[in-house]
Amino acid sequence: MPCVKSNLGWVTLAFVLQTQVAGAQGDLLGADEMAEAIVSMTSPVWTGPRVPPPRAANRPTRVSAALRSGRSLVAVHVDPEVSPDKELHALRALEEVRARLDARGWPSPISDGDLGGGPEVDLYLTGEIREGVYSDGRVPWTYLDRATVFLVLSPVTPDALLDACVAEAYADALLLSADPAEASSWRRATAAWLAWELTGRFGCDDAVYEQQAEPFRSWIAGAAERGAGGALWLAYLSARHDAGTDRFVRDVWTLATQRTWEGEGLRADPDLWSATQTAIERSGDRLLDNVEDLAVLRWFVGRSTASGWTLAAIDSDAQVPVAREMTRVPSKVSAGRALEPFGSAYVTMDRVAWNGVSTLRVWLRGEYGTRWSLVAVQLDERGGEVSRLAAPHTDMTPKAYLPIEVGDATARMLFVVTNLSHALPDADRPMTTERAFELIADRGD
Repeated sequence: MPCVKSNLGWVTLAFVLQTQVAGAQGDLLGADEMAEAIVSMTSPVWTGPRVPPPRAANRPTRVSAALRSGRSLVAVHVDPEVSPDKELHALRALEEVRARLDARGWPSPISDGDLGGGPEVDLYLTGEIREGVYSDGRVPWTYLDRATVFLVLSPVTPDALLDACVAEAYADALLLSADPAEASSWRRATAAWLAWELTGRFGCDDAVYEQQAEPFRSWIAGAAERGAGGALWLAYLSARHDAGTDRFVRDVWTLATQRTWEGEGLRADPDLWSATQTAIERSGDRLLDNVEDLAVLRWFVGRSTASGWTLAAIDSDAQVPVAREMTRVPSKVSAGRALEPFGSAYVTMDRVAWNGVSTLRVWLRGEYGTRWSLVAVQLDERGGEVSRLAAPHTDMTPKAYLPIEVGDATARMLFVVTNLSHALPDADRPMTTERAFELIADRGD
């Protein structure tokens, strides 16, 4: 293409000369319009998805004077009836979470230009507006898309939860500031996970327990508590890809940031799902293998620490339920509820059901429109994993088959079925691939 490059060079040179002459005469002769035309010829037009920028919110007004930190750029504003002890507790928690996330390399929220009375990140303990993370609007002077933010917590937040609630809210705020185009469900999942990393609790609610109680849910868009239940997915990624540090998830967030310089709305691609897939594949791994592995590991949460996974030690309230139980062979069971993308169901069969049979045959028949995973896990008397066998992921035909050699130590068979989705999920769009399945087991001899 040397001819094109040569022509473009002459056009650019002519434009520069014309602009210099016009400037000397005090008349730009449409130089801005010509620049736009040249840029439009040489720069690709963005045709990817867009999302609206964060809406500017009004800050609370009935709060008392702020308590400002002498150690970092954070401040706490409270309603007049909030006790000084609680205000100080909130400030200390905010100082701690900011210092620890700064040390781990997470970006600090961008300065709000004294909108809270100073350059600090502002936390409001107030009942004036609903608790959550709010934006003052997009910042126009940064290279990448950024927004200023403030945090609001309820003034009646229990003292026992205040550290975790502050950690979750601050993490949510820094993520909104760093990438205002990302879906709020991704922010909530990451914030809940970071709160667990810092305080030992998954944020201010029981989202992870709810996610476990309803394993048919998707990991992010359909996760419990508007996405916070997806913290378990991020805890798994961190454990698998960076030995329990938060570097992997932090770098995936960095990979997903972008700059919007034209048009309406903010560029929404790459999003966290595409960035996660890219990062996993660069490590030589596969996203769907990660989804399948976590589908098995989450069974052990609250049941057994034998899997060696850190979160297996969470108390028994976080167990995933058994969707169906096979009491004999042959047997056929149907899904009690359709599975959302990356959601799973758990079917069990105890030793009495196969009654000394040494081999079993298991078939999965799923609804069309998505890919499926089928894994058979043999468990011992204490619930520990004896062996695991996975069928190849289905493709166009939603059927899978497993021949299983039953081990002598096996006391229970666990069948894990997962909806692998037909494509990468999009947390900004409604899910359309909820699908049901049936499972058939028979003796193999």
